[in-house]
Amino acid sequence: MHVDDTRREPSHDPTAHPGASRWDRFAEELQVLRRTAGEPSFAEIARRVAEQRVADGLDEHAARVARTTVYDAFRTGRARVNVPLVREIVRALDGDPALVDAWLRDPRPAPAPSPAPAEPPRAEAGPVAERPRRRQVLLLLLACVAVNLVGRELVVLLKLPAHLDMVGTALAAFALGPWHGAAVGLTTNVAGSVPSGLISLPFALVNVLGALLWGWGVRRWGMGRTLPRFLGLNVLVAVACSLVAVPILLLVLDGSVGHGQESIRQTVEAYGAQLVVAVGASNLLVSLGDKLISGFVALVAVSGLPASLRRDAALPLVVEPAPDRAGPAG
Repeated sequence: MHVDDTRREPSHDPTAHPGASRWDRFAEELQVLRRTAGEPSFAEIARRVAEQRVADGLDEHAARVARTTVYDAFRTGRARVNVPLVREIVRALDGDPALVDAWLRDPRPAPAPSPAPAEPPRAEAGPVAERPRRRQVLLLLLACVAVNLVGRELVVLLKLPAHLDMVGTALAAFALGPWHGAAVGLTTNVAGSVPSGLISLPFALVNVLGALLWGWGVRRWGMGRTLPRFLGLNVLVAVACSLVAVPILLLVLDGSVGHGQESIRQTVEAYGAQLVVAVGASNLLVSLGDKLISGFVALVAVSGLPASLRRDAALPLVVEPAPDRAGPAG
């Protein structure tokens, strides 16, 4: 069970010599582990800790840990240390959390404490800084809806065997999270009902489902860490969306798939397939191509967004920006 990271283990070593904290060994050992792990950024370590907490059953929002909180654990000269968090950091660095118990049993100050890690913590965003970011998020969400709507119109205009109405959904889910993506998907279908009629509304279920799977896939299931995993995530989204879309097509549209998909359905039917098989096969085939295009276009787009608009986006092309600091990279 997760332990609230506000708890602190008290300092009780009277033998600690002046000029060195009894907790310096913790910072030194963590710095060694970080170097061994390839020196991931403190933001990346915070993301891994949050991911572990979610896997242990904690709510995604409550699982978050600030980058500066993680950074503080690596500083020497501390008067107290958040020991449960240290265990989580050790685990995130592929170390054995039991090491922390050994450090507690032998809490000697490090003989030559290193200075604080080179990467300085960025200031936490206060109310004044948060307002511009909220505007950026809102503009991104509106842009994602616009991308979806433009994609829909292109498909209708060019009679393409695709949907192209979930590129913005994928982008929002990758950059901001599954529920932001779901909001974009729902808004797309509601707005799309103006030119196309109420028939657009039932397909909001497909758009929302795709957003949730894309968002959870890169945050909870680690399916965005490599290109093969990311490919599998898009295939998963395609299959799941088809499972939801086909019953809607059969019940609401009597099996009419529309756009360029109609010729595929007719071809399958020509081989003697029943309507449900023809609709399912044509929709799945188109959905696979559509979700692969949508996912990879969104991947390229999110890699170009500023870091402030990428919340823990663990994706192959998304690189953590280099920290602003003077001196050589540590």
